[in-house]
Amino acid sequence: MRRMIAGLGGVMLFGCGEAPDTSEQAMAGSPVMGPGSYAVGDGTTVYSRTRLEEDGRYFDLDEAGKIVGTGIWNGKGDTVCFDPAGDGEGLEERCWRNDPADPDGSFFSRRIGGMEHYRVTPLDE
Repeated sequence: MRRMIAGLGGVMLFGCGEAPDTSEQAMAGSPVMGPGSYAVGDGTTVYSRTRLEEDGRYFDLDEAGKIVGTGIWNGKGDTVCFDPAGDGEGLEERCWRNDPADPDGSFFSRRIGGMEHYRVTPLDE
């Protein structure tokens, strides 16, 4: 499968059908991503899982739990940035802004300067 589906840090070629609300008022109270595990998808399908480590590393995992991407991450407020390991096309740093969380804790994260947006769901560890 060469559709490189790697968490928020990697290249994602899928998009959600539901557009997030990006108004400043809607952004108030947006979730802050921190160390832990997250499912990344469109609300009905999980494309990958991302594990954020306290030391600033991240790992993108496929359905079988195999590491398919790594890099470093940092977050501030409702914004989180991922810099995939390596150089080359699609491996530049990408930053995402998180919309307010739904009652179940999931939220849309949308790429700053891009069109992609994904539903992110914190996972119990």
